[in-house]
Amino acid sequence: MIRPRYQGVTAADIPSAKGPGWNARVVAGGIDSISGPVTETAANPLYLEMAMEVGSKFHLPIPAGHAILVYVFEGQATFGEQTVAAVKMAVFDKGDQIEIRTSDTPVRFMLMAGAPFGEPIVPYGPFVMNTRKEIQQALSDLRNGTFVQA
Repeated sequence: MIRPRYQGVTAADIPSAKGPGWNARVVAGGIDSISGPVTETAANPLYLEMAMEVGSKFHLPIPAGHAILVYVFEGQATFGEQTVAAVKMAVFDKGDQIEIRTSDTPVRFMLMAGAPFGEPIVPYGPFVMNTRKEIQQALSDLRNGTFVQA
């Protein structure tokens, strides 16, 4: 039940990081000294848009305990020991790293990681609360003009 916050980000705000055979657009979190423009979020997220060439490898440390997921939207790659082809999402056990390898096809995917909240999650549109009752209260506050108070 924190004060709502919006952080607008345009494509021009998103920096790129490059390495041998890979390119990453860094939306949140960071790679080496490149940090994304999305900051001050509770889950301390890592959010990357990745492209990898044929026969390339990418290794990334992940903060211990963070949940990791990837959404492959073009090609295929091996994430750890699991091969994921487009168009699929895969969720991985918590860990402190992820290694991604391509073989005979390039790949494009989103990689996301973040600290788990350990709470129930009830999403509805732009709202994320813990219960349906809290969602209903947020909608009521929005209709009544009392959702955001100075």
